[in-house]
Formats: sequence, structure tokens, C-alpha cells
Amino acid sequence: MQQQANYLQQLLVSLRTRLLVMCASVGIALEDAGKAMAAGDPGRAASVIENDAAIDALENEIDEMALQLLARTQPVARDLRFVVSALRMVVDLERIGDEAVSMAEQAILMQDKPGFGVISHVREMFYKASEAFDRAVRVFRENNAEEARLMLRGDEEAVQSEVRIIQEIMEGLSDSESSLDPYQAMHIILVARSLTRVWRRSINIAEQVYFINQGESLKHKGDERVEEARLAASKFASVPHESIHGSNVDDDDAPDVEQEGRN
Repeated sequence: MQQQANYLQQLLVSLRTRLLVMCASVGIALEDAGKAMAAGDPGRAASVIENDAAIDALENEIDEMALQLLARTQPVARDLRFVVSALRMVVDLERIGDEAVSMAEQAILMQDKPGFGVISHVREMFYKASEAFDRAVRVFRENNAEEARLMLRGDEEAVQSEVRIIQEIMEGLSDSESSLDPYQAMHIILVARSLTRVWRRSINIAEQVYFINQGESLKHKGDERVEEARLAASKFASVPHESIHGSNVDDDDAPDVEQEGRN
């Protein structure tokens, strides 16, 4: 019996270690994507895209480890919650890596433009989304359930940050003296949406840490004001595009900034 318990703990430690390795890889991708956007560096952006395959491979490896652990040891209580949460967390980590790739692609497409600094709130939102990810990783590493619970409040701020960027874009497009053009605006909106997803998936990771430690799910228990922020985003998105420089963009092609609920 003791030998089996020791075997289970060894497998759990290995699973946790690989998760932390994936966290580190995703963190590097996110950081490099930010640097590529800030500097207009296509080389750094290309490396983010190329390295995404390694993150995908880690996802497959961790999935297999978790399934093998379930089949061989049949864990219960906290150990079972950890394995189930690992299967969920690895999805969020992989998706954050995908968003880093998406931002790197935008950096390449925007390399001949003035840059994302045209919209002042982009840099601020990137910093906050990256900070949310780093905080989620720290919460996981330290098994800090209380800090994980506090992270849930960031959901509202993520949506509001995107709204501010959309608002600034609209103001820039309406200003004849602004250097912002519709091409830039489109790519900046895509970056803002990626940052919102990074932020919210980081909160997902924190939720799993709370579940592991407390046995209680925090999903769908966010502040009701998040819905108000979503409605505000929808309001900005519904402004007729013809009012902005007489644009001929069809409503069906307009980007919708209202986010779907987190998985």
C-alpha cells in the first residue's frame, strides 16, 4: 500500500513539474510577442510562431501523463482534483500560447506601420494581461488558494481594458489629424482581443488552483459588473461604421468586441 502511495506521489510530482515547464514556455512566448510588437521585430515574432509547436507537444505530453495517472492509480480527493485540473489548465496554457502566436502575427503584419504605440492603452493592457498570467503561474506554484480567489476580480478589468482600446480607436479614426488608419485599427483590435483572452484564461488557471485546494469551483461566480462591461463593449461595437471617415465597411464584417464567456 505504501509503495503504491509513493508511486502515485511520484507521478503527481512529475505531472506538476511538466505543467510548470509549460507555464514557463508560454510565459516566454507571451513576453517575446510583446517585445516583437513594441519593437516591430519580425524576427522575434517569427520565433514565437516557430516555438509554438513545442508548446503543443507539451500539451499532448501532459494530457497523456494525466490520463495514464488516472488509469493506473485511480486517485481520490485532492489528488483527483489536481489531475482533473491539470487537464483543464493545459488547455488554457495552450490557448494562451496561441494568442501569443496571434499577436506575433499581427506584429509581422504591422512591421511597416508606426506601431501599436499609436493606441496608448495597448501597452498598458499588455502589461496587465502579462501580469495576470505571471500571477496565475505564481498562484499555481505556491498553491495559494486565497490569491487565486482574488484573481477572479480581474475579469471585469480585462473587459473594460478592451473597451478603452476600442474607444480610443474610434476616436482616432474620427480625428482627421490622427495617424491611425483602418488597417492599423483592425490589427490593434485583434491584439486587444488576444490580450483579453490571455487575461481571462489566466484567471481560469487561478480558478483551478482554488478548486484543487478548496474543492469548490469558482467558475461563473464573477462580479455581476462584468456583464455591464460587456454591454458597454457591445455599445461601442454597434456604432455605425459609416460615421467613421465615411467607411464602407459592412456591419457583418465589423469586429465584435463582446467576448464569449470563459470556458
